Amino acid sequence: MKILIDLGRRWIIGDLIGSLVMMISMALIRTEVTIERSEIIVVLLMSGLIGLYSALFVYLERAFYQIYLLHFILTVGTVILANWYLLTDKLTLHFDVVYTLSVYFIIWIVMWWWERDERRQINEQIKQRRK
Repeated sequence: MKILIDLGRRWIIGDLIGSLVMMISMALIRTEVTIERSEIIVVLLMSGLIGLYSALFVYLERAFYQIYLLHFILTVGTVILANWYLLTDKLTLHFDVVYTLSVYFIIWIVMWWWERDERRQINEQIKQRRK
């Protein structure tokens, strides 16, 4: 049951990050913001799946860089499939390779920064308990 709760949490976090990235992208790229229901559904599914892919880091006992490569391949594959489904030639917001890679690495930097702060707080609590 704990695993299902964790996977649900990861799906929701993925949706939150994906929706935020989509809204920011639309605000910066589009002159007029309109969105179709199919775009919303695909972004929610795509973001949720990418959020689930982050569980690989917890549940697979492999080297970090192997899991990172697998996560990257799954993420790019999911974005490509989403674009294929949405027929990107009809979209005004185009998820091309450079854009996808840029967003991917920006999110990883933010997640790394967030994890770094959490580790720092935990280490400070440990130091205070030892005193």
